[in-house]
Amino acid sequence: MAKGILGDASLHFDELNKLRILDPEVAQQTIELKEECKAFVDKIAEFQKIVGSLIELVDQLAKAAENEKMKVLLVSIGNWCPKLAKVYSEAKRGSAAAASGFNNREENAVGKVS
Repeated sequence: MAKGILGDASLHFDELNKLRILDPEVAQQTIELKEECKAFVDKIAEFQKIVGSLIELVDQLAKAAENEKMKVLLVSIGNWCPKLAKVYSEAKRGSAAAASGFNNREENAVGKVS
């Protein structure tokens, strides 16, 4: 009868005979749900790692394909207009090479004026 009265008041005894507010069955279900959620979060983290590596691989393949397209374009431009191909290949070498070329032109201009 005491358990019925305590149960009506939402009070329960656990396996250690401690008075609890939460029903032991509900507490066990809560623990199980927590463990399932942790397993789910771990699986999602693993999935994100896999997808991240896949995205990196696809990006690398896209860059390689873009480089090959530019090589083909350069060859076709070179066949059509050699001067344009030379300008493009110089520009492709990088801004450092272009900047040094610009500086050389400035120095030559200054030398001609002096």
